[in-house]
Amino acid sequence: MCNFQMSFMEKNDIQESARVLSVAMLNNPLHVAVFQGNGENERIEIEKMFSNLLIELPGIVFLVKEKQNIIGVMRMKSWEGSKVTDGPKESKDENDIGWRKSIWHTEWARHEPLSQHWHLGPIGVLPSHQGSGIGSMLMKRFCREVDACFAKAYLETDLDKNVRFYEKFGFKVVSESEIFDVKNRYMVRDSRA
Repeated sequence: MCNFQMSFMEKNDIQESARVLSVAMLNNPLHVAVFQGNGENERIEIEKMFSNLLIELPGIVFLVKEKQNIIGVMRMKSWEGSKVTDGPKESKDENDIGWRKSIWHTEWARHEPLSQHWHLGPIGVLPSHQGSGIGSMLMKRFCREVDACFAKAYLETDLDKNVRFYEKFGFKVVSESEIFDVKNRYMVRDSRA
């Protein structure tokens, strides 16, 4: 791993970071369900979504680079959840991506802890570099930062392999739900400090 360097995301890294996340997460079951496919058009929509997130709610974003190329991205944000009362008021066309995203985000918000915590996500590594320790490198940094704050951490995932991965870092599944027939797990990690 000596060829990989970790750094903070800077403003000029936002678009490339969003692209990396869109490639890394293109085949996630929930993204396929919400965006109704996993082709280039859907990847572009996912990239736009992550670009907006990194601009509007940046938090702290770590990058892993190989030479000058971003190959891994992890965002963490200090957060205090808010009580969600209802989902989208209008029943819209099932093919409306905006409506589908609002259903998704409302359901995730229902599970967010109400107490102060660090929210992990998104986190992604380019498929060409998965399995090379980059995700673990990012997670170790995340855990170190969270523990230094004596804080709880929280995340959502839709992949079985991710559940097992996050459990290695002390996360536990605390609830589950289905969104467009995709099983989502909500995971919490207590402070280790």
